Amino acid sequence: MGTFNQTIRIKEIIFLTANNEITLFGTTSRDLLTYDTQISINSSQLNRIINTLQSKNESLEISEMFESRSTENGQALFYFDGATLTNSEIEFHTFSQNEVLRQIRA
Repeated sequence: MGTFNQTIRIKEIIFLTANNEITLFGTTSRDLLTYDTQISINSSQLNRIINTLQSKNESLEISEMFESRSTENGQALFYFDGATLTNSEIEFHTFSQNEVLRQIRA
């Protein structure tokens, strides 16, 4: 049985400064199967994702594309819109190396 090439096209990344939980929204593809997904990641995984996206979109500064917004209770929310990128697709293993992912399929 062969291994499957699994990728995710990043739609959004959202996190609050008040907690360490970062949520990635995207579309996962594995051979002919494609589905929307929501994944909780940590800051190390976020850094790997940013570095990978930066290498695929050299003309942009990925870290500067995060927008800061205020929530109703005064917390800072950071938002990244993957639709603004020319190439927002990354290999799933880029950020899932040796780490358990909490994934919600929509």
